[in-house]
Amino acid sequence: MSKKILVVDDEPDVVEFQKSYLTRRGYQVFTAGSTPEAIEAVKKESPDIIFCDLRMETDTAGLDILEQAKKIKPDITVYLISGFTDKAIEERGLALGAKEILPKPLPNADLEKRAGGLKREL
Repeated sequence: MSKKILVVDDEPDVVEFQKSYLTRRGYQVFTAGSTPEAIEAVKKESPDIIFCDLRMETDTAGLDILEQAKKIKPDITVYLISGFTDKAIEERGLALGAKEILPKPLPNADLEKRAGGLKREL
């Protein structure tokens, strides 16, 4: 059974690119473009990993998704992705349980490394 990955970003091109890339590598990929869509997908699909943009409808939308996802599924692996540097927000993300804060745009090699690393861990 392939691992389930949720890609969350308010930029449709980013979502489609990451979904296509991960799907071709054998992962089952779900997408969301907002906080409510992401939380619904976590409840419905129970993904193993989330790649989540930090800043969407608010500057901390990714933190909200992380916090709620961890309440729903405590063992979920969440990577926050951000094109902006804000140490306080990054530290809060790590304190809430993010595995790592990744730079945006996220290179394919980094996406594959994190998804592949999960494949080996599980």
